[in-house]
Amino acid sequence: MEIRNCKRCGKLHYGTGRVCPECLKKEEEKFDIVKKYLKENPASSLIKVSDETGVTVPEIERFLRDGRLEVTSGMGDFLKCTKCGSPIKTGRYCPECEKKVVDNVKTVYKTVVAANPTSDGKKSGPRMHTKFGDRK
Repeated sequence: MEIRNCKRCGKLHYGTGRVCPECLKKEEEKFDIVKKYLKENPASSLIKVSDETGVTVPEIERFLRDGRLEVTSGMGDFLKCTKCGSPIKTGRYCPECEKKVVDNVKTVYKTVVAANPTSDGKKSGPRMHTKFGDRK
């Protein structure tokens, strides 16, 4: 485990995540509040959800971008695909751009694998070589 600074509060913490356990717990509590509010008030605007729950607009937008929530009818078309700008309900990309991104990643992966073949079945990648027998 590494010692890291929390991205939210700046405190040191152990772990692999970028957010400390305390901030993660607070974020989950906020998420639960927003999710419950939207379940009871599905046609609410983003500003109303923020005002009624006390959760900031950027935090709610992060929940939407992370795919944890979907834009409701009252929120309008404020969430846009980061690639083409078309309106989306959740995540970062519209379905068409998401497919293009996935296809591009697959193409790059195939290119890298083709450039680094392993004929003997061993793992490819960097190797460390030593010359213990050549000491003089």
